[in-house]
Amino acid sequence: EQDPSELRRAKRDLVSFSTQATGRSGTHSIHVVNISPLGLMARTDIAFLAGDSLRIDLPHLRAVEAIVRWVEDGRIGTEFTRGIDTQNYDAMLAFMPERQKAW
Repeated sequence: EQDPSELRRAKRDLVSFSTQATGRSGTHSIHVVNISPLGLMARTDIAFLAGDSLRIDLPHLRAVEAIVRWVEDGRIGTEFTRGIDTQNYDAMLAFMPERQKAW
């Protein structure tokens, strides 16, 4: 069985930043580790459920609507309800630090 995090329709950019996600249980901190124009993956201690609707604060874009598509081992994968256009996506990335690739 394929890992759900590998079922991707768009290239993911590696990032590392904390932000807020607001859903049915309130506003919580999440740590985004990769993102694409269609969604993101984040680490979280919150017990989000697949199907949860979230508003995620992203640089430049502010609150973006997303649906949790999968939850596994302290990670969530989300799909944005509307994809981010290239101009806004590039502007958003300009505000994010790239994840360190070598330790």
